[in-house]
Amino acid sequence: MRLKTVILLFVTCVFGGSQVGVADEPLTLMGILSPWMYPDSVTNGAQMSDAATVNSEGNRTVQSFVCKTTMTTDDPIEKVLAFYKAKLTPDQFANAETKAQLQAGRSVLVSDDSDGRPFSIHTILVNTEKTSTTLIISRADSEKKTHIVWKRYVRI
Repeated sequence: MRLKTVILLFVTCVFGGSQVGVADEPLTLMGILSPWMYPDSVTNGAQMSDAATVNSEGNRTVQSFVCKTTMTTDDPIEKVLAFYKAKLTPDQFANAETKAQLQAGRSVLVSDDSDGRPFSIHTILVNTEKTSTTLIISRADSEKKTHIVWKRYVRI
């Protein structure tokens, strides 16, 4: 826990004024996570750490970090999917510059791997030049909660 706190503090102090990904995105764990939070979900801890991208000689090649958390909600999986699909529509953003960036340099891939299984599992991948966000949304037929695993890779 101390190491995570030190890394978070270091990244915040050194890169606090930087902007990565979408315009005006904050570079703190909660600042990065907040726009991805599902309404009224319970977060089961969140982490931010060095992504440590290295080449075959063991030398660091890309300065980057990764954030992750798991959220749960009572809402059905269909409602959760509808929320994220609407959120990822460029028209949802008021800032014209942000809309243009999203339309020009972002890809969104949505997959459903539920067919023939006793659970629903959907993956949403959102990639930009400097970020990669993955949402894994799942719920077993016997479960009372929908699980949302969120991971975000950020290249500095």
